[in-house]
Amino acid sequence: GFVKRAQDIAPKATFVTDYKQALSNPAVSAVFVATPSYLHKQIALDALAAGKHVYCEAPVATNLDDAKAICQAGAAAKTVFQPGLQNRSNKMHNHVLNFVRSQAMGKVAEARAFWHKKTSWRFAAPTPDREKELNWRISKATSLGLPGEVGVHAFDVANWYFKALPVSVTAFGGIYFWNKDGRDVDDTVQCILEYPGGIRFLYDATLVSSFDGSQEVFMGSDSAILIRDQRGWMFKESDAPLLGWEVYATKDKMGVGPDSTGTGVALVADATKLLAAGQEPAKVGADITKSALYYAVSNFLANTKGAKLPAATAEDGYAANVIAAKVQDAIASGSKITFQKEWFTL
Repeated sequence: GFVKRAQDIAPKATFVTDYKQALSNPAVSAVFVATPSYLHKQIALDALAAGKHVYCEAPVATNLDDAKAICQAGAAAKTVFQPGLQNRSNKMHNHVLNFVRSQAMGKVAEARAFWHKKTSWRFAAPTPDREKELNWRISKATSLGLPGEVGVHAFDVANWYFKALPVSVTAFGGIYFWNKDGRDVDDTVQCILEYPGGIRFLYDATLVSSFDGSQEVFMGSDSAILIRDQRGWMFKESDAPLLGWEVYATKDKMGVGPDSTGTGVALVADATKLLAAGQEPAKVGADITKSALYYAVSNFLANTKGAKLPAATAEDGYAANVIAAKVQDAIASGSKITFQKEWFTL
């Protein structure tokens, strides 16, 4: 099982069956909480109380009482507490942030994100009890479903890029394909989050089809930016002012854009370093080979030693958790939900 695979990867590591054994070990300075989301609370609270640095995967919890308890403790801790909203540490997302905030895109009108992957979220197991444990994601009793397990990352990016919290949400969902195994978690969801100023963020996730994969699009009056597979592209409108740097950038035929045949200007996250080293970004691959999770964990470890690298805060983690929970509520009620400011207060 999971322990055997872990032992194969790290044969010299010490394995325990009770997490409290790890917390009582003075040699352990940091804890990575990667259990099912509904089991995060006690482990995270105990780890913080033991004076450990804590990285807690997102969503922080499957209900808001637990999420608030964890994030309040994390915010008050003298150690590092980092929710697993990895895009906050991701080089590409930090690079694109500059374009969104600097108005290089013009006036931002809307944004959208997709997460499409054909998968059942189900695991086979030798006994009914073990099967229930492994398949916690497909039960509302133990899971926030697609909005929580996946969407929480996209919601956080929207909060971050817009420097705001949403004012309302309308959402839809249903079980359209994986409807013969007793699950009650939707396999397809869509939601519209409205932000101050009327900006709308559209989110679409499904376990039914892999078409379009995972991507984020931010649309402005001068250009749109697409983030996909750790790469980013800018698609400029014909009447947009020349920024200068794009003349030297790599251009990729994407089959998207204003006329559906558009050419994307590749956004290289480390362009400044490449230029300083005498290299041309256009001639050096634009791909970022490390994942967002890699950067998040790397930054977490560095921050436990006193660094101040980009990472999500307890407040970020709680806000994204609130949105995911309210998206689920909007799906269940079939009604638009208006967010109350106090909902986001830790």
